[in-house]
Amino acid sequence: MKQENENNSSEFGLNNDLDEQAVTWFIRLQADNVSSEEKTSFLRWLNQDDTHRDTFNEVSKLWGDADLLQALGDTAQKHRIAPRKRITATHFKLPLAMAACLALGLLFSNELRILMQGDYSTKIGERKTVYFDDGSTAMLNTDSSIAVSMDGPLRNVELLKGEVYFEVKPDPNRPFIVQANHSTTRVLGTRFFVHEKSAGDEVKVVSGRVEVSDRHTLKQSSILHDREFVSVDAAGLGETLLLNSALATSWVNGFLVFENASLESVISQIRRYRTGLVVYKDDALRTLKINGRINLRESDDMLKVLGKNLSVKMTYLTDWLVIVG
Repeated sequence: MKQENENNSSEFGLNNDLDEQAVTWFIRLQADNVSSEEKTSFLRWLNQDDTHRDTFNEVSKLWGDADLLQALGDTAQKHRIAPRKRITATHFKLPLAMAACLALGLLFSNELRILMQGDYSTKIGERKTVYFDDGSTAMLNTDSSIAVSMDGPLRNVELLKGEVYFEVKPDPNRPFIVQANHSTTRVLGTRFFVHEKSAGDEVKVVSGRVEVSDRHTLKQSSILHDREFVSVDAAGLGETLLLNSALATSWVNGFLVFENASLESVISQIRRYRTGLVVYKDDALRTLKINGRINLRESDDMLKVLGKNLSVKMTYLTDWLVIVG
């Protein structure tokens, strides 16, 4: 990472061309996890001069092309920075920079809440195992955070973000409760995963039995047994299904294991362990079926390893933007 110069024009690897600076910031802001330092630097760059705001607005409008937005995928929509459709200069009422600042403000607020509440956290690409006094354990996957309260008659864990694998020691007198954004999971002794996603939670049981309920209404509940999972979103509990892929749980052993999985689903998992965007030049590649495994210790090189083994071209336009195909 480059050091700041006197006018901040080369901050975070930006070169001196204003258009390229705006493009670089626009791409970077689509990433799944933008650091607090980068957010602060972006706001500082945006407020340096009116020409920065104007250029960022123009880049954003150009990137409003429907085909390009589709290629950017869920990440751009998640952060609500890229417009959903092309906006002409005549009808451009609200400066996109204001919307970007609002989105970044919301991200700051959420990350500050997680920072203040979280007892244990992991960075992108990191995994961590937490050992509780009762003999239970929690393994945090990449970019995850939990708050823990083990005092009193209940053992409580709040999943603030990400995914955690739990191995719970039985104690009939002290139920183990995991709360996520949409779900509450109650167990006595079992091995299971809770994954908080943007659209809802997933609870996956390896062995044992858990009761999953809608956290907000508490009117719905499902009992999950070995190798079963359920999704919970704003609409409530989904259908109980069988786990039929090792990809969803193999990270615990340090690998991503995929059996007849689509390239899109594998790359979607890989993206959780690295920053940046992955877009497809050829959409037909999304459904390519593959088998194999990738070592999570090589998180920075997982895409390169995948591309080499499959003979699929991976073009790195920047450290944050990779074109597949």
